Amino acid sequence: TAYKNPEGLTEPGHTTTASVVVAAPPAQVYAAATDYARWPLLLHDIKWVRVEGGGARDAKVRFRSTALEHEIAVKFDNVPERSIRFRGVDTPPGARSTGVYELVPIDGGAHTRIDATLYLDVVGAPGIFIRDSTLRSMRQKKLRADLGDVAARFASSPATAAAHQ
Repeated sequence: TAYKNPEGLTEPGHTTTASVVVAAPPAQVYAAATDYARWPLLLHDIKWVRVEGGGARDAKVRFRSTALEHEIAVKFDNVPERSIRFRGVDTPPGARSTGVYELVPIDGGAHTRIDATLYLDVVGAPGIFIRDSTLRSMRQKKLRADLGDVAARFASSPATAAAHQ
């Protein structure tokens, strides 16, 4: 895939960012990403999914992620065809998470640059037992998995892919 993980990355504020360019317009990427019931077919780290309410814009989705090593639920607040935004709900004790996947049209809208930001931290007593390096690894694995799978799905542009934190 076009997604590459450069060495020597840092992650201030428990946030990881990454970008990839895919050979599809934003509307197509948004449609695939918000077809939540089909996530296990698109995202290899998702073992199962259950849509608990809402629609493409505002769904509540529960799923099991091998990259995140847990069952979690997220609530979406998307901007159709422009951004996929979520926050963790019903998470493991102390876990806090938010994410934004901005869908930026390029090449006259023929391609999409996905700019992804994932925040994940564990606070309070549970946070004592979780190393920052473990959280960093989980964020990196999730973004690698998501962007790599979407890039493969849409035969990504080989020219542009980057990750940074």
